[in-house]
Amino acid sequence: MPEEITTADKVGNVSPARYAEIVAELRQLVETATRIQFTIGDYALEVEPMRESGGQERTDGLFTVKESLFRLAEDIGISYKSLSGNR
Repeated sequence: MPEEITTADKVGNVSPARYAEIVAELRQLVETATRIQFTIGDYALEVEPMRESGGQERTDGLFTVKESLFRLAEDIGISYKSLSGNR
């Protein structure tokens, strides 16, 4: 009869081997997510560079900084808050 896995042999509801697989995959996803956040931030800075205190440069542009970033966030499917934080 196969040896039964006891509760002490598990991490949560999975075996230690399966737990190690899950951790390895999640670490890759976290690394990817971090790279994505920096890339999103870089592009957001290209669309709307940081300004000195006081904010908006007076131009003939159609959008304020917030409007531009809000549009970009909507167009790529993330929240304005996330985009702004990445920027």
